[in-house]
Amino acid sequence: MSIHRRGKSNSIKDLLVKIARRDSLEISEGDATPFSLYAAAWLERKKATLARSTYVDYRSIWRKYVFPYFGNMPLCRVTRLDVEEFLVSLLDISAKRKNNIMVPLKCLFNDAARRGEIDEPPSENIRRLKEIKPFTDPFSFREMKRLLEHVDPHYGAYFTTAFLTGMRPNEMIALKWINVDFELRCITIREGRVLGIEGPPKTMSSYRDIDMLEPLFEALRKHQQVARPGATYVFSGKYGRPLEVNNLRKRVWYPAIAAAGLRRRTMYQTRHTFASLMLSHGEDPLWVARMLGHTSLDMIFKHYGKFIRNRSRKDGGRFLEGLREAEASANGKDGISSGTQRDLPGMAT
Repeated sequence: MSIHRRGKSNSIKDLLVKIARRDSLEISEGDATPFSLYAAAWLERKKATLARSTYVDYRSIWRKYVFPYFGNMPLCRVTRLDVEEFLVSLLDISAKRKNNIMVPLKCLFNDAARRGEIDEPPSENIRRLKEIKPFTDPFSFREMKRLLEHVDPHYGAYFTTAFLTGMRPNEMIALKWINVDFELRCITIREGRVLGIEGPPKTMSSYRDIDMLEPLFEALRKHQQVARPGATYVFSGKYGRPLEVNNLRKRVWYPAIAAAGLRRRTMYQTRHTFASLMLSHGEDPLWVARMLGHTSLDMIFKHYGKFIRNRSRKDGGRFLEGLREAEASANGKDGISSGTQRDLPGMAT
């Protein structure tokens, strides 16, 4: 008898779930708004206030993940269980990406609740998934030198700049010659490119001026001499087309890593390498934070605290001393001349 009751109880639960989803039962929804229709209209209303790259990302999320799952399910019938099962259905996707997918979905449900389309947002009490902390795995001086020796020469100046500035990839591919000042030895960051769309940085601190250290100054001077006449972008493909981060990573970065016999790392580690090497050679954390585009030392201490030694200098001098020592060690000499410094691998194209 107890087994029969448990079976009956489970059947009732299954039926309640089906009723919530309208999978069975011939019940007319009347004028209930389909989820896909409301979602498409919501995104169009938000278009004017979203950054263009954010709008493109949300549209991609709708088409690739949300619409195939919720489809024309009546918006008012979407339950918390539906949203939870939607998250479960996102296979082979990182927790960070799932959280990003939930951002516009939660905004949509909140909007629908404010407009009276639904009683309460079904996503209201769904917490963010725990994200795996990005692993900081910087290159040593020798590894950096070895990688630059094996990277495609056409992209040598790009990766030299990445290592010696800590610029983000989206800032690198959008960098224009008008924002490179050789007289003041300064690189000005005013825009980035995401998903093929250029726009201003997301945070005010990302608007910044980056000091051009001597090896970088020489590398960019040489790069400018061989650049296409009238080129807008500092870095471009071999046929003059704008760079795309994913292609650069796949076709240039990973092959160079393999050719150099180095441990596989993400391309973003060039930024971590800049910060860790600067800090481990005694540069002022405030100067490093400014170069990276951080408003405070919080991010510096959080990600690079173990590399900090002292805070008495802020001009890049000790970093350059370490660079010279690494070159001298590789050449079997006690030091290198300024002329040799200009010929560091990857700094000429």
